[in-house]
Amino acid sequence: MSQLSAARIIMVAYTLATIGTLGFHFIDGMIAEDAGGNPWINAFYCSVITLTTVGYGDICPSDKMSHAGRIFIIALSFCGLGMFCGPIMDLSSSWKERIPGGIIGPGIFALASGIVLFAYFEGMSIIDAAYFTIITGTTVGYGDLGPKTDFGRLATALL
Repeated sequence: MSQLSAARIIMVAYTLATIGTLGFHFIDGMIAEDAGGNPWINAFYCSVITLTTVGYGDICPSDKMSHAGRIFIIALSFCGLGMFCGPIMDLSSSWKERIPGGIIGPGIFALASGIVLFAYFEGMSIIDAAYFTIITGTTVGYGDLGPKTDFGRLATALL
């Protein structure tokens, strides 16, 4: 299999996240009615946690999801698995040669960023923010903690 360029991988990931965001926004019943916050941010958040297989179960899917919504999530999940379990993993594994400090540097940066962002914007304790960052980064996604604010949902999706 030929190597995909980083630009092509990023473009496919962006396209999948955009399609997911549109689906979560426009298909009825995809996001809980009491989710609060900005509907576009909620849709982006739900798209990313679906594509990355975290799946907290906090605001999506709602208990009123239609068959069309289920079919959409099936298709998005299959496309996401092919993308995020293949090319994205290959791209990120090459960081150890390209970034000073190897994988340790970005790992510490991501953990520290998560702790600071979630403690400050979500009001989590340092321990809860570290726990949430690790549970999210490892795609475990228990659902016992989750972002409540628009900024927290954006940070979760992008971090």
